Amino acid sequence: MDSFENIKRLVQDLKFLYLQSDESTKTDSLEILKDLLDEIAPNRQNQTQSLLKQKLDIINEYMFTTTSDLNGKILDISQAYLDFTGYTREEVIGKNHKIFRNQDIDKNIIKNLWDTLSKDKIYKGELKNSKSTGEEYWIAVNIKPFYDDNGVKIGYLSIIEDITTKKRFQELSNKDALTLFYNKRQFEQSIKRDFLKATSQHQSIALMIVQIDYFQEYSAHYGKIQASKLIVEIADMLKLQLPKQIGEIFKISDAKFAIIILNRENSFIQNLAATLLDFTRSLKIQNSQSKASKYVTISIGLINLETNEFTINSHDFYNIADANLSKATEGGADQVVWDISEKYVQNLKDIDTITKLPNRISLINYLGVLQEEAMLIILHMNQLNSLKELYGFKFASDILSQKAQELKSIINSNEATLYNLNLHEFAILVTNKSMFEKYFLILKHSILITDCPEEYITSNYVNADFTAGISYGVQNIFNHADLVLQEALASKISYKIYKNNHSAKQLQEDNFHRLKVYKNALHRGKIIPYFQPIVDAKDGTLIKYEALARLQTNDGEIISPYLFLDSAHEDKTFEFFTRQMMQKVFNIFSKNSVALSINLNYQNINSQTMVEYIQNRLEKYGGDGITFEILETENILDYSVMETFITMVKTYGCKISVDDFGSGYSNFTNIIKLDIDYIKIDGSLIEKLNSDANVKHMVQGLVLFAKNTKMKTIAEFVSTQELADTVKEIGIDYIQGYFYGEPKPPEFYQLLS
Repeated sequence: MDSFENIKRLVQDLKFLYLQSDESTKTDSLEILKDLLDEIAPNRQNQTQSLLKQKLDIINEYMFTTTSDLNGKILDISQAYLDFTGYTREEVIGKNHKIFRNQDIDKNIIKNLWDTLSKDKIYKGELKNSKSTGEEYWIAVNIKPFYDDNGVKIGYLSIIEDITTKKRFQELSNKDALTLFYNKRQFEQSIKRDFLKATSQHQSIALMIVQIDYFQEYSAHYGKIQASKLIVEIADMLKLQLPKQIGEIFKISDAKFAIIILNRENSFIQNLAATLLDFTRSLKIQNSQSKASKYVTISIGLINLETNEFTINSHDFYNIADANLSKATEGGADQVVWDISEKYVQNLKDIDTITKLPNRISLINYLGVLQEEAMLIILHMNQLNSLKELYGFKFASDILSQKAQELKSIINSNEATLYNLNLHEFAILVTNKSMFEKYFLILKHSILITDCPEEYITSNYVNADFTAGISYGVQNIFNHADLVLQEALASKISYKIYKNNHSAKQLQEDNFHRLKVYKNALHRGKIIPYFQPIVDAKDGTLIKYEALARLQTNDGEIISPYLFLDSAHEDKTFEFFTRQMMQKVFNIFSKNSVALSINLNYQNINSQTMVEYIQNRLEKYGGDGITFEILETENILDYSVMETFITMVKTYGCKISVDDFGSGYSNFTNIIKLDIDYIKIDGSLIEKLNSDANVKHMVQGLVLFAKNTKMKTIAEFVSTQELADTVKEIGIDYIQGYFYGEPKPPEFYQLLS
């Protein structure tokens, strides 16, 4: 028997295995079969045609596919998909795919689908459809353009997978079991999405938080079963009284509901809130534990925000409504509170939402006006990343709040100020020099103690210990403390102090530790991308995200790049580091329609193998939406290399940005010769715009240079409203910085599900 007969036999075996396999392995069997059929030698024409017919028969019988013209009209459909949906071929052929589409589908999904196809890209997504009986189902679909012999696009092929069961499981995980309203997890995703939509379209957005008054007292008195019935009655009342076009109701805690309302007048929101209060009273559900009424009542915290009047984020937006709810309940319950002002919003932006401590922006603002030597301690809470992944955000937030209380009990507010920088870090600022030694001893003997009390070992106590970075001085003490904190994390020591006069031996030891941690992460595939938004300076709309490299240690801690990049260069593994980072970024790029920036340096561009790798990625994923940020440096020895690289990537639709422009070496002549789209003004200049008139004049000159050469400008390190206002005043086009969003994992910005 020749090899071709062996292949035929294998095809029959695979077909048999496919029919015997369960749903989870059928896809793999079909993939093997398709790959095998694709490799059959062309010179066995008759046999190939026979096998091709078998292949098409299998696809028709077992796979969900459609073929359509350029307008989406269906030209062909597999029998398997017809059987699944209940339609006949006559009902479908010549019709648009709208015949399957569920009426509840978001129009933006369809718009994104056609936008993707119009760019000759493959669309990958999930759609909600309906069968001929009206039964809803979910599909994962890949839609690929196909072409005639002359390379002219003539239609689209859709390969479809039924994912209804998976989506139903997801729905259960996203819904409250008692009311079947979407839960807090789904609410957090929805409020980010809806807030971004309202902001980008300059619409108003309202948030109504509804809470059952004296619910805990009710539950304790009447019992949990009766309390559950009360929740259901209030949930049913909300469903009946809310207009259908309002959208979803979310249950965000035991007795608290949230409703997001887009683009409605104040009068509508106020009337709706009053109606909900009235109907709750009309239910006349007895509550002897209430101090507001003998019946069950509700309180409502409300905000209706004109997004073009206030520059806040979705967290601030929620916190205002929640604070208004607190005012309503503390003021006697059974009422609505609606309050928002410039002063209130500004104060809110300086306070961390979880710990209620001054936040990073507040610390940066204070350090900007520091005149005398201070001591800064940055505390990194170890293991919190792992705990968050295991137990969720709420669990991590509870630990953060617990640690904040512990630190507040140790620190005298008249001697030092405690800040919360993010989910993992606190900072202690001491401005009285006579207190430096005291707080160093407090750090060593109270804060960094890792022994867990014996009585806590079997309880719910979590011993998330700290690592510290310490710096002294006036200028750059935040960066210095952060630098030694990263070194302490890498070296697995409890703290490190920044010193300008490191000994040669100490530097050698530090470099060795960095290299060890870096190589371990590289070999384990733990070079990971974080993302930070870049927004339009005019209206704050999202333009793209910059991908920023991070290193994850064996303990799950995240280390900033400046700690290990020198080690990567010295170890001659920088190309492998860049490849690992780039592959992960392109993978995320392929799953989203959002634009991304990727950092490169001259060493990358001057490497033939690296350039070939980049071209390979662009061939696979496309480049429309990709910006390469090239570090401006005196290490650029040959601008013709840069020019060749830029010409190559631009054939794929990529854009080019020059990073750290104006940082001390600005070869304007060569920059003009290159086809540059953006220049990113160095953050060290941006940070000094409001404190150094000479720097401001210099930046204004850079902006004028960019405008004259038709390049867009980006300001990085924008951390405050005041700085953002100055950047806009100068005429910079785009903004990046903590004020608009911190570097976060892709999941935070919903770039990965």
